[in-house]
Amino acid sequence: MSIKLANRPTAVRVGALIAACGAVGMFAATAAHAEVVGSMEVTPATGSDASGMSLTTSKACPEQATNLIVSVKGAGFPAEGQNVVSNSPLSTYTTTAGGGIVVPLTQTMRDYANTAGFTTLQGRYDFTLTCRTAFNGTSLGDFTAPIWFTSNTAYRDTDPNGPSTPPSSSTPTQTASPSDTASPTDTASPTDTASPTDTASPTDSVSPTDTALPTDTALPTETAIPGGGSQGISTDVSGGASGGGKGSLAATGADAAALGATAAALVAAGTFVVRRARRRALLDFTDNAGH
Repeated sequence: MSIKLANRPTAVRVGALIAACGAVGMFAATAAHAEVVGSMEVTPATGSDASGMSLTTSKACPEQATNLIVSVKGAGFPAEGQNVVSNSPLSTYTTTAGGGIVVPLTQTMRDYANTAGFTTLQGRYDFTLTCRTAFNGTSLGDFTAPIWFTSNTAYRDTDPNGPSTPPSSSTPTQTASPSDTASPTDTASPTDTASPTDTASPTDSVSPTDTALPTDTALPTETAIPGGGSQGISTDVSGGASGGGKGSLAATGADAAALGATAAALVAAGTFVVRRARRRALLDFTDNAGH
């Protein structure tokens, strides 16, 4: 910007100079308020004033950025911060799988404090990585990471006055609903009682066997005559029809063989009748018993 101050009153020239300086200051202030595009992680998370440290961004710089610069602010350092990494090409540094930039610091916090001219490290210190171009210091995006010195020689990456872990934003899980109690199983159906077996039908009583038929009585033997041998009965009949002195059974009309046959026939007939009567009685008894 050119300001023509020739041939103008002194007051006018002074006013123009003040306005020009104000404009430059406004541009500087605009550049100072850069947008924070991500966070950084300090490694190691806890250490001492003499520990070697590195910074890792959560993602890559914006596409138009080609360079970076890193500064630190806090007690003892200048208000605008002190550079700990000078203007460097992004290609100098390794990256993570997610595109984050890994920037190792070449000196310790004790070295940076000595450069700034103080000896006591205390409280919170903030590192800022600024994405930029090689010849334009305007920030294209910033990454920040804080650390806290709990003593002059020890630091940590969490606030000692705050919770050790951030409160979880997840909603509490609901307690498990009690599961339905198991439905009682049906009691076992009683098995049918065993049907009483049919009582054994009484067997038919043993049919009475036919009583033994009386055996034919033995024909009487000739009786012995006392005093001597056997005495036969004479079959001779005296005075038969022929007028002779001795007769026979044939003479009287009685044939012994015919009589014997007749007697045997009568005995057989009687036996048959008796047996038939008994058989009939047995059949009647069986029929009655069956009913």
